[in-house]
Amino acid sequence: MKKLLKLACLAAMAATCLLSAPEASARSHVKPQWVRRGEQMMNRKRISKNYEFKVFHTSDPDLGKLQEERLDPLLTYVRERYGANPLSVRLDSLVSTAGAPSVYRITFADGGSESVVYARKVAEYVSFDDYVDNEYGFEYDQLYAVSEKNVLPTFDTFEVQECDNLKATLYSLFPGGGQFYKGANLKGAAILGSEILFGAGAIVCQHKKNVYHNNAVNGVFNVDSWESKSISCRDMRNVNLGLMAVAYLFGLYDAMVSEGSSRVAVRAPKGGELTFSPASTGAGVALVYRF
Repeated sequence: MKKLLKLACLAAMAATCLLSAPEASARSHVKPQWVRRGEQMMNRKRISKNYEFKVFHTSDPDLGKLQEERLDPLLTYVRERYGANPLSVRLDSLVSTAGAPSVYRITFADGGSESVVYARKVAEYVSFDDYVDNEYGFEYDQLYAVSEKNVLPTFDTFEVQECDNLKATLYSLFPGGGQFYKGANLKGAAILGSEILFGAGAIVCQHKKNVYHNNAVNGVFNVDSWESKSISCRDMRNVNLGLMAVAYLFGLYDAMVSEGSSRVAVRAPKGGELTFSPASTGAGVALVYRF
């Protein structure tokens, strides 16, 4: 009976952790995956290799200021990476004439000659955070695809995808799968770990139950004691099986209702290489896809 009480206490603690997990992680796991996991994760998704993903993070109490200065981190990155003269850095917005997303062209002086880098904005994310000492501010994250210097890039096709609760529920048929899909990795690991822990407990208890029951049946000394131990192990096995069911059902429910993080899908580029032609207005440059 004491073992059952201890196990019940542990079960209550585990249930409390699982039930509090959505509240504890809600603030973090709704952030897009590229914000939480960084540009290294995105760069592993690339199909074309003549560009790289860069994540730029800025913060300020004034959201309008952050949006007005949204291109500053990109220009700073190009200037610092290539040691460009700050006075020589220029940025043009290249307008697509074929329905493709717009691309930025950054030109700069590099060792006496002019160099160029191309960049495409892939996604952005704005959040509001409270800090210590009653301070607050906006967090502004941007994801760019940035070409190598003097390379005409072949950008992949990017698509921002929101989490699909139905797909998350189907993934949760495997314990924790829906949580991993939604980006709540700690919660997914807790659910999967609970299933493994309680499953192992059920197996051990079943094995001990069989041993004690066989001792009772075979008339080993103190038969009543062996049978009592067998019943206790049976009860503990049932408790473990019940906890497995609770953790599994919680995983399904959580996958159906919790908010997940969006992601950026990277697919092969549509069409062929990029070419440039004069804009119809006669000013600037238009970006044209050749199919």
